[in-house]
Amino acid sequence: YIGLSNETSWGLSKFLELSKLKKLPKMMSVQNPYNLLNRTYEIGLSEVSIRENIGCLAYSPLACGYLSGKYRNKNFPKGSRMERDWDFWTRYRKPNTVEAVDSYFNISKKYNLNMSQMSIKFCEIQDFMTSVIIGATTMEQLKTNIESVNVNLTNDILKEINRVQTIYPNPCP
Repeated sequence: YIGLSNETSWGLSKFLELSKLKKLPKMMSVQNPYNLLNRTYEIGLSEVSIRENIGCLAYSPLACGYLSGKYRNKNFPKGSRMERDWDFWTRYRKPNTVEAVDSYFNISKKYNLNMSQMSIKFCEIQDFMTSVIIGATTMEQLKTNIESVNVNLTNDILKEINRVQTIYPNPCP
């Protein structure tokens, strides 16, 4: 099986066209970033994924920790990715990142959800999703992330999450 990473809808379509033309294996997955701060996969790629039966393997579902809430209020814990590699992660220092993260944090608190679990579950339930790639530095983080499978995002929660996306669309593409 063949998969792609960091691809566009045009690129995926071109790979599909070439695989048919040259009788090569079909693309089966696309590993792209997808999270509450970057839902750009929904623009074009999701349609190709669904129509061509190609799964998304979402990486960075917690936006490098921003959707865990640990960087709220300009808190950058010692040894954290942002404290350690600040200059590398400019994607998350964009206009509206703080506001969007705070909005998602407030939703998680309102519904008594762990913010990380809510964020991962949102990715998991998308029609185009095959798997959500999670990472963890500690066993506690891993257990928290895995427990997202037991979270239920009601229609009310999803409406609030989608409302944030309309106010702060893809602040960290």
